Amino acid sequence: MTTQERRKGIPASAIAVAAFFALVALPRPAIPLIDGDVYWHIRAGETVLDTGSVPRTDPWSIVGEGLRWTSQDWGSNVLLALGWRAGELGPSALSIGWALLVVVALALLWWGFKRRHPGAGWLGRIVWLAAGLIVAGPVLGVRVQVIDLTFAAAVLACLWAFEADRRWRWLVALPLMTLLWANLHAGWPLLFLLGGSVLVGEAVDRVLGRGTPLGWRDLARLGAALAVSVPVVAINPNGLDLYLYPARTSSIPAHRDFVSEWQPPDPGTFIGQVFIVFAVVFVLPALWIGLRRLRTADLLTMAGLTLMIALGARFLLVAPLIAATAGLALEPFLAESRVGRRFGPILVRLGTARRGGAFTVVNGVLVAVAVLAGLAVTWARVAPPVQSDMIANHMPVAAVDWIIDNDPGDRPFNQYSWGGYLGLRVPDEPIYIDGRSDIYGDAPIREFADAVYLRTDPQVLLDGYELDYVLYGADMAIAEWLDASDAWERVYGDDVAGVWVRVAE
Repeated sequence: MTTQERRKGIPASAIAVAAFFALVALPRPAIPLIDGDVYWHIRAGETVLDTGSVPRTDPWSIVGEGLRWTSQDWGSNVLLALGWRAGELGPSALSIGWALLVVVALALLWWGFKRRHPGAGWLGRIVWLAAGLIVAGPVLGVRVQVIDLTFAAAVLACLWAFEADRRWRWLVALPLMTLLWANLHAGWPLLFLLGGSVLVGEAVDRVLGRGTPLGWRDLARLGAALAVSVPVVAINPNGLDLYLYPARTSSIPAHRDFVSEWQPPDPGTFIGQVFIVFAVVFVLPALWIGLRRLRTADLLTMAGLTLMIALGARFLLVAPLIAATAGLALEPFLAESRVGRRFGPILVRLGTARRGGAFTVVNGVLVAVAVLAGLAVTWARVAPPVQSDMIANHMPVAAVDWIIDNDPGDRPFNQYSWGGYLGLRVPDEPIYIDGRSDIYGDAPIREFADAVYLRTDPQVLLDGYELDYVLYGADMAIAEWLDASDAWERVYGDDVAGVWVRVAE
């Protein structure tokens, strides 16, 4: 029996691979719409659908009225709005759709890893990608940043494929991805960071005579592909503004002071501890081993992406890219170890397909069972009843119902993470603030944070903006202040939110 004939069957390893993608990679990021930002994204997408144009100034917040809005994620917003308009199944469809983006990203890394390292085993790739998924888990869900993970994985896979076979077609994909990326989210600088790491790293290895790097002609081709991608960024409704957007947004001091996802992972939290374990167990050993085994480009990629996470927890989503790159160093090292030599042949046999017979039937059935079980688990996590319950536990659903029924005024002061939800439910009235911190800049966010944390007198802010009512978390410090104030009266309250109105003079 030839190798080609054996490959016509289904190997036992396919069961584990199917279980990983269907029972782990799909359900883990399938999360109900509990992130507050998703609601202003939906509202922004509906604005585009209703008006046929991308807004250029803030049309609905009190603190951002008239300020410039670089709606860099307009394409993603439209996709979210279309899903939302699907009715009762809309939120579930969005949760599953965004989870599939993660699955696609992991599948691209799976494919790219094999192209770059043809001898890669199936179990190692499961381990590397599972580790990355665990670290990225806290920032997944229905968030536009997930699109950055998918595109970054596609870029890295193309770069690895080009390093493996030097074919020009992998580079042609870079400008095309830039065009799509620039109209979906402003994470497109990752394309240039990853491409630049390969360009610089391979040039260094060529000069030092280290390994078998790309030739100068291949490096020129890569440089040309990246150069062509630069002007492509401007092909978007915001034009040249998109070039400055990433730097302008990341330089807002209030982000680092008050917005948790812009802050470094806190070692005192579970998220921070997971990142530390990941760095110690995967990244540092891979960097050490990689000094002899890896291309300089891989070292730059791993170090650069890890530094991004260390600077801001929002970048945890690139952890699968780090884990896959680390695997390029760790897998050969482990294969040569005593344990690897002992169990390696067993893994190879499990990964070898047998033609026909009972093995193929049984393995095929088990693969199907794993896929169906994964779909069932995913649906159970985001089905409409679950969506409703989860949203009600995280968003002020009942409080906004009360606001709609009782009309306490048209100028609210709202919790930062609830502005999008309030605005989507009450679109004819302004909200005070929402998650579009890039619009507001440092001063309004700092003024807001100082008031809600009682570092300044909240009454000064509430009077200065002539606000009619407050929608805020029932267990927040400002809630206690409002309850104690003679100027405000609580008119609604539940376990999630409270509503306060001014006391008539």
